[in-house]
Amino acid sequence: MIADLANGLYAKKPMLSNSISAKDWLSLVTRVVGPILAAIDLENPIQMAANKALAELNKELDDTDWNFHKRTFLFGCSFIQRHEIPPFTVGPVTIRRRETWLDHFLEQGRITPVTHRRLKARWSGKKLRPRKRSPERFAEEDIIEAVGEAPFICSVETDGLFGEVAKEKALLAARLTLLGVALMWASPRKALEDINLVYDGPPYRQVYNFYQERSDMLGGSRWVNSLYGISLFKEAWEPLIAKHSDWWTILSETIRFLLGHPDRTSRPKLMNSFAHALIWFHEACREPMPIIAITKFMSCLDALACGRMASGITALVSRQIGVEPDAPIREDGPSFKKAIDDLYSQGRSRLLHGNSDRLGHDWEDQRGLAETLARLCLIACFHWAVEHPTCSDPRQMALPD
Repeated sequence: MIADLANGLYAKKPMLSNSISAKDWLSLVTRVVGPILAAIDLENPIQMAANKALAELNKELDDTDWNFHKRTFLFGCSFIQRHEIPPFTVGPVTIRRRETWLDHFLEQGRITPVTHRRLKARWSGKKLRPRKRSPERFAEEDIIEAVGEAPFICSVETDGLFGEVAKEKALLAARLTLLGVALMWASPRKALEDINLVYDGPPYRQVYNFYQERSDMLGGSRWVNSLYGISLFKEAWEPLIAKHSDWWTILSETIRFLLGHPDRTSRPKLMNSFAHALIWFHEACREPMPIIAITKFMSCLDALACGRMASGITALVSRQIGVEPDAPIREDGPSFKKAIDDLYSQGRSRLLHGNSDRLGHDWEDQRGLAETLARLCLIACFHWAVEHPTCSDPRQMALPD
């Protein structure tokens, strides 16, 4: 009955869904309603008692400080192999070398000098003696578990969020920031193979074996959740970041939109389209099955095209990439329009509707094509959004200036 009451109150406060989960809200209601129910005078008529209890409950829920305050989440991650890069910030997300982050944490007074010294020693490969039970020991163990063997720490600031919603939104912000970096590579999907969060699991090998008529056993393996990081040469990082400044502007705006209330954003409709597109693109890059990845890449393009299906995607690609719909996508290849129609129909719609007749085909080349189209279009839309800072209508991205 308390759960029903909590759900009813939750439904009447639609803005709560952006800041607290229904499960966490139930825990708050449960915590407050007990003393109120215990204080009911059973001599009073039931309706009078119920009205009074409801009024007290609403007042308590509205007036109590439930700690929706700013909090910073920490996720160990891989990033760039060349570890000397400076802190990289995109809106509320900052990625630092773990040693740099540790120095910053000490300056803030959040860890003791002993914990600082021990963690640096551990990360340099030294074996540490166990500490006595204390808050400092637990803080040290928490950091070790969160960072693991990752060389970087991704910190995400949230404000006005509670419990599970705060954590999930922080994770999404971290993942989209890593995706933004991966977009600088021709194949973000392959780049993300080396950029991972410790939260998503430690590195491990996927191994398979098979045999045929011969007696010898064959097989193969690959690393998953690698913490190796992307390879860069010499001083390539900072010029690369500066070259794509438009990306970080729009990515920052999108992440702030996801972490806040939509009505506090100056371009909510446009940021909503970018948020959907980035989420689908990220999921496509992480998807192991080529045909499912195509579905997700095309969903990314569909989000940018405001759900206007293949024709809308063709118009968007034509406008943003600067190609004619009837132009060949490669020498002796199909036109852009034909390629998009095929990807949308066979790689998305028919698969989702359960009537694809190519389910067992090799979709690897088509996955590469869908990835390239989605990447180029997403990047072009970022540039467009920077050049049109007052436009909030994503449909304008497919229209000529």
